Amino acid sequence: MVDPTQVTAVVRAARELLDGVHSPAPVGGSLEHCASLVGELQSLANVVTALQDSAIVALAAVETDVAEDGTVVERRRAPGHVALDAPAIVSGVLCLSSVAAERRVRDAVRRAADGPDGTGTHTGLGGLHDAMGGGRLDAFRAQVVAHELEEVPADVAATVVATIDEHLDREAAPALRRRVRRALARISPDLLRQRAVRARSESSLQRWVDEPGVDTWHGTFPSEEACAAWAAIDRLAQQYVADGVCDRIDRARAKALTDLVIGQATIDLRVSLATPVGSAVVAERNSMAPLAAGSDSDLVEVTGLRPGDPVLVPRGWLATVLERNSGAEAADSTPFLRCDPSSGAPVDPDGALATAAYRPGVRLAAFVRDRDQHCRFPGCHVAARFCDLDHVVPFPAGPTRASNLACLCRRHHRTKQRPGWRAVLHPDATMTWTDPTGRVRTTQPPDRLGLTVLPDTGTDAEPPPRRRPRLALPDGPHSALEHHLEHELPAPACRVHVIRPLVPMTCALRPHPRSRRADTSRVIAPPPF
Repeated sequence: MVDPTQVTAVVRAARELLDGVHSPAPVGGSLEHCASLVGELQSLANVVTALQDSAIVALAAVETDVAEDGTVVERRRAPGHVALDAPAIVSGVLCLSSVAAERRVRDAVRRAADGPDGTGTHTGLGGLHDAMGGGRLDAFRAQVVAHELEEVPADVAATVVATIDEHLDREAAPALRRRVRRALARISPDLLRQRAVRARSESSLQRWVDEPGVDTWHGTFPSEEACAAWAAIDRLAQQYVADGVCDRIDRARAKALTDLVIGQATIDLRVSLATPVGSAVVAERNSMAPLAAGSDSDLVEVTGLRPGDPVLVPRGWLATVLERNSGAEAADSTPFLRCDPSSGAPVDPDGALATAAYRPGVRLAAFVRDRDQHCRFPGCHVAARFCDLDHVVPFPAGPTRASNLACLCRRHHRTKQRPGWRAVLHPDATMTWTDPTGRVRTTQPPDRLGLTVLPDTGTDAEPPPRRRPRLALPDGPHSALEHHLEHELPAPACRVHVIRPLVPMTCALRPHPRSRRADTSRVIAPPPF
């Protein structure tokens, strides 16, 4: 068994050696030498990633237990075992989100903990780990192949990996994906059908904040339903473009989608204005005055429209919602949310929502979920409505009140109860976590006070069109049209097949009979692509 401390010492020595040759200036040398250096460095990165996979497998196999004398002891299980808190520790070491850490641990175990044939840990993906250890395969392409073999039996996966082994060091991810699917189609076509059935049953729609002021949706739908829905969206979008509502078809499709969805439902929004605890009057930035004084096109940051990050909405839209909810007496009837001056998190300073029972009341539960918005474990983004309300200090030593309750998803609720973990909820609603390795991380609640306001100064009346960064320059044999098709259009629009003729194309122009030009043998030069 390799001693991790010895490997760590070797890795640190290698880092010191590379630090000695690293320079911010470009590396000199010929084209061949630079290309060789790029390849050797990638090979080194592949080997290091394979070694990291082995280290993650070793970390995941360690279980912490409490001995009879109260001390925390470590017990090592067989490779392939994943402790409950292993992804949580990896997320702190690699600075990953909770989902990314779970995926990282899972991929490492599937590749590096491939056991003998017939055992419970046999995954059939050991060939991918060997190829990475040999410097021939990087983590991204290995993950692509492993994803294609997600639900494949271990013996079939091992056969497929052995079949494509000779191509692992020279083919890109799309080519490897096609090879895996062709191999599966030859070995067991039913596996591909089962995957299609599973994908159709797991169709979903996800949403997250992307650019400031917009959300991104990502959806997977059964093909026949998507075809009908797209036809309805595109038809309405074409009408929007014809009527001048939108100037671009892609923008028109986005508006058509939201209009069709909103037209089928009635949504009521409840708006609260935040104010610091202890202030005698409502702060000016959180009162109704700024909503009425500014321009309707100003962008105002709000929280609560989605779990997690705040979003930017037009001031006019926000004022309309307030008027709709509160009527003419909006300034008197709009509820105010008291927040901590330092963190901006909603607080219950008087403990009016507290209860002596173990389970929080409806109002207290709603308050805590609205304060946290999502799971309070570092890097976890599970929405608060799917989380448990955990007593940070266990009940009955810890009271059932907002200052002792936090939203935790079921996995991290159980992780908090593992030996070696410690969580502290501070009075300003920030939460500090300490893992068994001593690494400390802090999570912040959504700030309701320090929100951004972007006023409309009139400089964005006609914003310039967004251009993709140019990765290459149109040079030599490439025409401007070919460069535009290859580098500047979105991916779906780039499906243009340009076929180079085997022989030069000629086209004789026949003049109009009444033309006086006698030359009928004019030849048009072939296009430049």
